[in-house]
Amino acid sequence: MKEKFKLTPARISGALFLLLVFLGPILIFGVPKPSFSEDENKKLASFPKFSAETILDKSFMNDFETYSADHFPWRSGWIGMQTRMLLAMGQKEINGVYILPDRLVQKIDEPDPKILQNSIEAMNTFAQRFGGSTYLMLVPTAAEIYRSELPTGAPTLMEKDVIDQVYSSVSQISTVDVYSALTANRDSNIYYRSDHHWTSRGAHIGYSALSNQLGFTAVPLDLFNVEHASHSFRGSLYSKVIYDGVEADTIDICSYPEGPSVTGVSIFDGREWTEHDGLYFREYLDKKDKYSVFLGQNEPIVTIKTDAPTENRLIIFKDSYSHSLAPFLALHYSEITLVDLRYLKSSFENEIDLSRYDQALFCYNINNFITEDYIKLVNLSPKS
Repeated sequence: MKEKFKLTPARISGALFLLLVFLGPILIFGVPKPSFSEDENKKLASFPKFSAETILDKSFMNDFETYSADHFPWRSGWIGMQTRMLLAMGQKEINGVYILPDRLVQKIDEPDPKILQNSIEAMNTFAQRFGGSTYLMLVPTAAEIYRSELPTGAPTLMEKDVIDQVYSSVSQISTVDVYSALTANRDSNIYYRSDHHWTSRGAHIGYSALSNQLGFTAVPLDLFNVEHASHSFRGSLYSKVIYDGVEADTIDICSYPEGPSVTGVSIFDGREWTEHDGLYFREYLDKKDKYSVFLGQNEPIVTIKTDAPTENRLIIFKDSYSHSLAPFLALHYSEITLVDLRYLKSSFENEIDLSRYDQALFCYNINNFITEDYIKLVNLSPKS
């Protein structure tokens, strides 16, 4: 008598594995491929160029591995499943993200000393040649502010020590202490739970810290109208682990009706200038990258003009932390220009006249500052 066939976990797993082995190549090669992953918020690799040269230098196989990984069937689902499996095994840090009960926190590695020195020298040189006043604000990440909540023994950078080191090494530059204010307000929703940026409340704390140095009076947060523009934001850290155990974030847009109005936003994408009618790009509220509601995605140069009753102009060398900071600062300047040196292939002075600005601010979150070697480009000579 034949034994009755039974579905067991081992047989189910084996069947799924065989199905994936046979269907995987079909799905990777036979199905149209997206160029962008909404879940992971990143561009996906395109199929590599096949030639004798790329075969010999091994670049084809390296690029093909990246392509296959990017377009692996149900990739987001696999990432999420892997995260849950590793958590069940007791692992707390996955793909550079610490998974805490109520938030995701980015792991911050030790700085590259050469990058640090290059950036310090570049800022000092800039301050010497700039006709106005120069300021520096380094913003700690959530890993520093919530250090006590990280897993026991978790390796992460002592960010306060690095900030102090940099501040003591700059000259002719006024340094801004935002660390103390953020630490004092650590329980006030100052960082997103699933993203590496600070929230609008955190950005307001940065704005208030800057006011003490830049010479204006900050408008208290309780005088702003706060619009809860989205309650479903899952950001960059979520994209790394696809973990739904942490509550989605709220995007807040703050407006001060008694303040000056923005009269125009000009954007240089590296080739040409275009105009936008305001600070907010609301189309991103319907997309994965909801943080880009603040000034859109990173662009080389963005200039904001207002009808503020002042002729003061500010230039900011920045990363994306400044996108949610700019609406607050715009209340006090007739013109603000934000320069993202990561996306410029030539001197920013080919596009704007530095002599028009009264103040210059270097504003970076500490992780970008210590890992990306682009601040040295601030002194790149313009074309004659």
